[in-house]
Amino acid sequence: MSAEAGPEEPLAATVGYLIKTLRALGRSGNPDGANRLAAQAWLALRDDAPRQAERINGAMHYLARLPQVTRPGTTSSPDTMEEA
Repeated sequence: MSAEAGPEEPLAATVGYLIKTLRALGRSGNPDGANRLAAQAWLALRDDAPRQAERINGAMHYLARLPQVTRPGTTSSPDTMEEA
């Protein structure tokens, strides 16, 4: 990180990693679960970091277009998702 880096740069990088992870989770067959996590991140960012919340919003739109894959013995219900 350079001396000229703004205070939002680490947050922007972290949100970028989160988006990559959410997309990977969605492509692995759990876009609904990934979208729920993205929605929680959006809620946490919307007031204090609206630019980053908008990036998460874009990821949610991407995830909403992915097909839901249901494998035997798995579920994406909110009850099976762990809270952070």
